[in-house]
Amino acid sequence: MRNADETTRPPAAPDALPEHLLVFAHGKESGPWSTKIRHLAETARAHGYTVVSPDYRQQPDPDLRVAQLIALAPKARGAVVLAGSSMGGYVSAMAAGALHPDALFLIAPALYFPGYDRAPPQPPALTRVVHGWGDDIVVPDKAIRYAATYRVPLTMLDAGHTLNERLPELATLLGELLDQARLHAAYRQARYRIATGIERRIGVVDAEADRWLAAQGVVQRWAIVTACNPLGAVVDEARNTAASAHLQATLQAQGIRHLPAAGLDPAGQWPAEASELLIDPPDDSAAELGRQFGQNAIVTGRLGEAPVLRWLR
Repeated sequence: MRNADETTRPPAAPDALPEHLLVFAHGKESGPWSTKIRHLAETARAHGYTVVSPDYRQQPDPDLRVAQLIALAPKARGAVVLAGSSMGGYVSAMAAGALHPDALFLIAPALYFPGYDRAPPQPPALTRVVHGWGDDIVVPDKAIRYAATYRVPLTMLDAGHTLNERLPELATLLGELLDQARLHAAYRQARYRIATGIERRIGVVDAEADRWLAAQGVVQRWAIVTACNPLGAVVDEARNTAASAHLQATLQAQGIRHLPAAGLDPAGQWPAEASELLIDPPDDSAAELGRQFGQNAIVTGRLGEAPVLRWLR
């Protein structure tokens, strides 16, 4: 009997969605449950992810494989991560532009490769690339070019194209990314209260909230920054109160207008975080403040547009 996780299509019904989901795309000459995918799937399950690996063997055209993955429309209640090896790396990288996963894990991706050399879209902030120095099928300069273009981390290993001889290192790198993706999903799903009865959500345009922001003096952009719970680790109330006061003093010293805000967990499992709504902050100042106060991410927005989660790590 096939493992319940080893399905070609993730659940579609809302009440059947997995908590977190990892979707693999296999390479041109391999299959959906190769040695590497089976090994990494065990890592993913240990990190709380359901794993699916579609079978693309009947479809030799890489762009039709991309369309097949997009048509699957993988969803989860929490994090969705795409992973791919070789041609599967191309498939996952290209599909990421339409599926907007929380993270992307590419192993020896066949990008800028003859026959499927379309420029890949902007990847998610949480993207990791792993390649072998000894790869003579997809030479390392492909991965180096992608990583340099999009400023994403690249790990080069002493290995060939499959990287099967370095499975423990691959599993460690994937596990770290999966944990980050879970945290990213939590930030993405949070509600950001900027006034009584007014909340902002990542990816959602809200005309009423924009009118309120404009009335507070926002001309172009705004941001939400907190000093609470650095690096996503809960600390005591006294430390959060002191850090919040320090953030307010820093904003005043920099001449950045700000109003109180709060980050809320819709599931009620995470305590509300006192935050500051920044009004037309100078370029990159919100991100710099987020890093200064040890934050994983900030929220940024422009009038008329949906708020964006900006990952800082």
